[in-house]
Amino acid sequence: MPSIKSPSRIRNPQTLAALGKQLRHVRETAGLAQGRVKDMRQGTVSKIENGLEVTLDSFITYATSLGLEIALVPIGQAAVLQAGRSVGRSAPVDLLDEFDYLRDGQ
Repeated sequence: MPSIKSPSRIRNPQTLAALGKQLRHVRETAGLAQGRVKDMRQGTVSKIENGLEVTLDSFITYATSLGLEIALVPIGQAAVLQAGRSVGRSAPVDLLDEFDYLRDGQ
């Protein structure tokens, strides 16, 4: 029986680093040390903030612990989110704009 080869993992260190930087900013703005993030180990927080690979579950747990949620928004609808943002919170980041430099050339 032929062995099934698993697909190659998709890696994008620039995206991971940029997302980690955004989360670090939120954590520092909240005045939290890495070791004080609810439901997270300090080492995992450090890995995320430094753009290293972690599971999607860890990434979502970290964002949730900081009072953030991950949203999938139809292309072009992020402006609607930004227009309705809450007072006193930082503006949502439009990942399509934030990481535009990573798009494949056409």
